[in-house]
Amino acid sequence: MRHVLVSDDAFLWELVPPSPRAHDTVYVVEEPAVRARIARHGGTAVGGNLAHQAVYRRAFRSGHEPVVVAVDPARQVAVVRAIRRVAPAAPVLVVSDVTRVLRRLPGVTTVSPRVFAERVVGPELERALTRARVDRIRAQLAPRARVLIMMQDDPDPDAIASALALRTLLGRDRGSAPIATFGTVTRPENRALIDLLRLDVRRIGPEDVARYDGAAMVDVQPSFFEERAFARVDLVVDHHPEERPVHAAVKDVRPEYGATSTILTEYLRAAEITPTARLATALLYGIKTDTQDLERGATRADLDAFAFLHAHASLGALRRIERPELSPEALDTLGRGIRDRRVVDGIVFSHLGRIGYPELVAQFADLFLQVRGARWSVVSGTVNGELHVSVRAAEPSRAAGVVVRDAFGDLGSAGGHRAMAKAVVRLADWRARVGHLTGDRILRRFRRALRAGRG
Repeated sequence: MRHVLVSDDAFLWELVPPSPRAHDTVYVVEEPAVRARIARHGGTAVGGNLAHQAVYRRAFRSGHEPVVVAVDPARQVAVVRAIRRVAPAAPVLVVSDVTRVLRRLPGVTTVSPRVFAERVVGPELERALTRARVDRIRAQLAPRARVLIMMQDDPDPDAIASALALRTLLGRDRGSAPIATFGTVTRPENRALIDLLRLDVRRIGPEDVARYDGAAMVDVQPSFFEERAFARVDLVVDHHPEERPVHAAVKDVRPEYGATSTILTEYLRAAEITPTARLATALLYGIKTDTQDLERGATRADLDAFAFLHAHASLGALRRIERPELSPEALDTLGRGIRDRRVVDGIVFSHLGRIGYPELVAQFADLFLQVRGARWSVVSGTVNGELHVSVRAAEPSRAAGVVVRDAFGDLGSAGGHRAMAKAVVRLADWRARVGHLTGDRILRRFRRALRAGRG
């Protein structure tokens, strides 16, 4: 649809310059020099007295084109009336603080310069800042022949999608920027996602890190790797809170965001990179899983990224990822967890015992929060010599990450967000500090930490 932008000078042309997506925009200006300048840069402009009808007869085609007016306040009413005589049905938006008279005119909407700047200029400034950050990331990693893109030990969809998005942003392939983990991908949905992306996720050991020229981390921070520390980290992009200060040449840690995939989506958009259907699907799934379909910890940025990705994603592929096959062993574990569940003071608790892969704990914690009357869901299980505890909260009065840190932080890695958190403790450390592992002792620690916060 044709758009008509009316201004005394080059203001609207500089704010909304001609582009392939806005090829049917016409600029109505008064100064001949501005009109010539717009034409030289590929825009369509008509000139003349903005308070006269003649100039608008050349600008409009149907008379229904939307109009934006940004002129001197003393001339606004005269300009709008001239437009109205030529195009009585055209919707008109006037950038103005003088609204009393303008609002009496039919079909006229006003927006203050401050609000106009917040809604139009503000997002563009944010985009410019993001582009500057992208340029810095590229400059930091450009000299590195081989950049290792690291994820956590059992990477989730947010990490997997973010890793591929970073490699896309850098314009690299699997040879110059391999995606790796010290662990394995265990959860069926995550394996299905990797199959969709045709992604090669390498399992490496700490001794392999030295073979690479640079290191970038997504959805994880150096402190996660404990003794497997990296000598140098070029980049950290994450949305989890900093448990310890992050040391990296470039870091972008935003705990207020619901997903790291949102940050990477902003990078791609700022760099004017349109994601493929596979990458858009992965990033969309990363946001969905980390925000529980935008219901947990989602921000405006997550919503904007979700809407952008939705237009580029394959919803059929997304459905296949979300409904992977469940093994008989996983069903047996679920049955055991349901059978042995306990509900105490609004806490639904279940200790699963030995499990096949860690993500089952988080998966069942999400499920058990649906139990009637549940305010907290606490699920635990042991795998590979570690105790995994996942916590979910419904409208918590105290952040889940803080409660879990108070309950288990002295034993191992513990923390998270307001409505979700986890702890990972080596079984040897638990036995040395606490004694025999039982569900009662896990629940007792959690309840004590929760009560202490209320006091």
